[in-house]
Amino acid sequence: MTQHTPGPWGIAVPEQTDAVQRLVTFEGREYGQAIATVHGPGWGATREGMQANARLIAAAPELLEALKVCQVRIFMLEGSENNEYQTATDAIAKATG
Repeated sequence: MTQHTPGPWGIAVPEQTDAVQRLVTFEGREYGQAIATVHGPGWGATREGMQANARLIAAAPELLEALKVCQVRIFMLEGSENNEYQTATDAIAKATG
């Protein structure tokens, strides 16, 4: 299993990125390496849609950890035969490989 880049992640409009190789800088401050980019506004993407996608990507580590907690609590309350438990298990597997 590949370990994801640990959070917290943030959102920055990079002045310069070269895939994952260069540090992301915004207004002169270094934010670390770029791990994901959101492109647009081509292909029908609106600026608002791009910002929403970036926020979702930035929240991914926290969402994964919260889902793991929910999965355990569902299991403790209702067992593994519950649809929500299986949905959480499948989503965690998808996110973690």
